[in-house]
Amino acid sequence: MADDLSAPLHTTGRSLPCACMAIRRASRSICHLYDLVLSPTRLRSTQFSILQAIAEAGEIAHCDLARQSAASEETFSRRLASARKNGWVSVRTGERQMRLYRLTEHGRRVLEEAMPSWERAQERLRRELGHLDWQSLPAFAEKAPVRNGRPPSLPVDPAARSSQMPPFSSRASRPTGS
Repeated sequence: MADDLSAPLHTTGRSLPCACMAIRRASRSICHLYDLVLSPTRLRSTQFSILQAIAEAGEIAHCDLARQSAASEETFSRRLASARKNGWVSVRTGERQMRLYRLTEHGRRVLEEAMPSWERAQERLRRELGHLDWQSLPAFAEKAPVRNGRPPSLPVDPAARSSQMPPFSSRASRPTGS
């Protein structure tokens, strides 16, 4: 029956790895490792990463923090609201109404106290991956974030676009009627 959605999908017979699922599985596993090792500090890996990025920048615009993490500004609005509520960051309004974040003294202490746990998580992942995979991770991470068929840091080149993957349309990929 052609419309039977419960029937198994038959492909070419070759099992092709799904890069999306493999990376999602790896990401969840790695985040779980960091969350587990950071648990005594009461920080999650996402919170630690935000505090670390703000600390490294000294002060950073909300939109730049989101862009640096390849995440939506809405996601960072929620995460930064939580960090403000916990007293880890302060915000001020800069030029063109930009929200600029910096660590509070309390946030700096929380980050410093969590650093040894984060370093343990890093070392454990380094051991699990092995030297070559660990060394290749930063280069892979720089190539991986693709938005609209190109890494976010690259300018749009319409002539080159035809040889890349088709542009991503978030509107077209969202289910309707939910």
